[in-house]
Amino acid sequence: MSVATNSLSSEQLVFKGLKQGLTLFIPEEKAFTYWLGVLDEQLERAKTFFQGGSILVELGDRKLSPSELSDLKAVLAKYQMTIKAFNPLAKKLFSPRTKPEEPEPGGVLLFKGTVRNGQRLEYNGDIVVKGDVNPGGELIATGDIIVLGVLRGIAHAGVRGNLEAEIIALTLAPVQLRIAHIYSRAPEGMEAGQGPEIAHIKGETIVVERL
Repeated sequence: MSVATNSLSSEQLVFKGLKQGLTLFIPEEKAFTYWLGVLDEQLERAKTFFQGGSILVELGDRKLSPSELSDLKAVLAKYQMTIKAFNPLAKKLFSPRTKPEEPEPGGVLLFKGTVRNGQRLEYNGDIVVKGDVNPGGELIATGDIIVLGVLRGIAHAGVRGNLEAEIIALTLAPVQLRIAHIYSRAPEGMEAGQGPEIAHIKGETIVVERL
């Protein structure tokens, strides 16, 4: 389940029904006050659906000041909504639909098969996928991400601020790449690379190079 607003921004402010509960994802690339306006408008349009709910809030690497937290609570209070907890992805990592064998945290999660639209693999360590990642599929790891196939979905490595994390794929054609707090979207019309490529941080940007 997801609800997104389009009138204020082409970027999505998303509610998702995760295993832990209804979660609000607030992007980091724009000012927090901007997203408060988007949230207020979105809740106004769907207030009968969200009214009275208790939600989780995923902020990523964003840190809220006391005034920002107060403003967020005020917007939610207008719709009788409360915050249950922050950053659930950092507290409980999980895999929906398909549950691969999980090694100890900090190791490597090996997933065999295709990560399909709507599937999300999250792990406290490295993720290796022996297959493709379709558009709409997501990989989230505190370490590296390696796809032994075509990466067409979203990959976020180094989620807890690891600037040394890397994303590797035999064919790299993602919707979005993200390493630590830095993200990059594929330009429209971009063709898949020929042969394996690696994405890593150089300076303050993500660069993609042939292996």
